[in-house]
Amino acid sequence: MTPDPVSFDVLDRASGVLLGQACGDALGVPYEFDYPPEGEAEMRGGGLGPYAPGEWSDDTQMAICVARVSERGGALDTEAELDEIAAAFEEWFARGATDVGAQTRTVLDEAARLEGSPSARLVSASEHLHLRTGKTAGNGALMRTGVVGLVALTDREATARAATAVARLTHADPLAAESCVLWSEAIRVAVTEERLDLRSGLDLLPADRRELWAAWIADAESERPVADLGNNGFTVTAFQAAWHAIYRSPFFSAGEITEYDHVVSHLPDALHRAVRIGGDTDTVAAIAGALLGARHGTRYIPREWAFAVHGWPGVRGIDVSRMGRRTAQHGLFDASVGGSDSPGTDASGTALTTPETGQSCPVCGTVSRQLERYPDQVCLWCVAWATDETGRGVLLFNASFSGGLDAQYDDGTPASAAARSGRVLIDGRRYYAQEARFGGIVVLPAV
Repeated sequence: MTPDPVSFDVLDRASGVLLGQACGDALGVPYEFDYPPEGEAEMRGGGLGPYAPGEWSDDTQMAICVARVSERGGALDTEAELDEIAAAFEEWFARGATDVGAQTRTVLDEAARLEGSPSARLVSASEHLHLRTGKTAGNGALMRTGVVGLVALTDREATARAATAVARLTHADPLAAESCVLWSEAIRVAVTEERLDLRSGLDLLPADRRELWAAWIADAESERPVADLGNNGFTVTAFQAAWHAIYRSPFFSAGEITEYDHVVSHLPDALHRAVRIGGDTDTVAAIAGALLGARHGTRYIPREWAFAVHGWPGVRGIDVSRMGRRTAQHGLFDASVGGSDSPGTDASGTALTTPETGQSCPVCGTVSRQLERYPDQVCLWCVAWATDETGRGVLLFNASFSGGLDAQYDDGTPASAAARSGRVLIDGRRYYAQEARFGGIVVLPAV
């Protein structure tokens, strides 16, 4: 049975994938191939870019190239889709890249001199490099695979095909594709089943590769792995380092989350641990952040991180959150229509919302159930990005005693008079917030 395409919990976890990746990336940027922090990492910028505070690097930049295709729907395994992703990589390399891994740079340089479609040129250049060197298992494919885990939440084989196809655009070594298959499948499982399980995709690998990867996963889970986790430019070691940070957090025991807290919890603790491993810190933390976001959702990503992250191509946290959510929802709608078990119903047999029967958020386009009273209501994810007229984030809520709307800043102080009267901005556009008749806050486009 297909999960409900408008399930808040599923879509929130999907929203957390790219946002979690972006946060890990920006946390790791200042320490890349430098001294890692002794305590908590800070989004203070600098690094190899150099970057502004909160700015993400090539890890999230390349993931966005994939996400701009995936958020419109599709399984990312057709020639047209792969051509669009490959062309986006080339455009990014020519005009937007602030830092590029050595292997990816070599492939893109060589592909520019070849003839054929964008994806054919990239794959050809990747394969030629592998034939020449035998060493093309860098971490550059794994770092961008998070969003691939969202394209087919009901189909693990389709997820594996997409992960392999997108990896092969720049990384011909089978190890790169295998690491992407395992990580993408783990993200799919985290979003749909609320669990972290890096072994869930082992059966999707060739039979003769499963035992090897199982051993690498087990090593990563040990207190002192045999692998040199700091030498993480290699896709296997980056994979192990990211999982080690997640698995060894005191908030994660025997495969279960042991404590949830918005301030001190598994997600931020594991990301700080990922950065402290050292080496390619932004990449390891970006990889870990995608999986952590898939399990925890946006609700457990610190707001100050979410509001701070930004980067090429001129987008912010609100945008990458949307990309993950829309990617997942497109796939779920496609599955609900085309599923053979019980098309158009959820697990209980209830008719599923479709784009035709639901309503779309005026900010991000996410489809929700039809509300006759508020057909233009802004979705809860976009409401979370409301700001005052200066761009400062505000929290909207019902006034406890007097009734009506109230608004405050994250530090608990009262928001501006305009925000407290319901006048807010979301993504730079004006909206009006009001208390709903039966409680809650409704945000609508300003007239």
